[in-house]
Amino acid sequence: MTPLEAAVVGGFIGGILGVLGTLVTAYYGPRKLEEWRELRQEEREFGPRKALLLQMLSNPDEPIRSLDRLRHVTGTSPEECRRLLIEIHARGVVMSGGREGWALIEHYPLDRASEVST
Repeated sequence: MTPLEAAVVGGFIGGILGVLGTLVTAYYGPRKLEEWRELRQEEREFGPRKALLLQMLSNPDEPIRSLDRLRHVTGTSPEECRRLLIEIHARGVVMSGGREGWALIEHYPLDRASEVST
């Protein structure tokens, strides 16, 4: 390979590496940073709520709680509360009167009936 060919190939490879480096630092870096910040914010905001939901559903005297009570205690909207319940491995059940209830899967497995008389 002549020095001219080596210079052209080296310039081409350097240009590609420069574009890739710019892409990583200008696009993926800030994107990952923003995802990390959102995750930390969510942990700060919802971490105590998840702990409270776990504590309420771990009570052996009342393993099934209504969505209304869970929402009221945690101060969440129905959608937020359902998302948090799914994240802590809870399942939905139908309580007496057609009310929506939730229980931890470890205490009320999926093979049990989804309608309960509490």
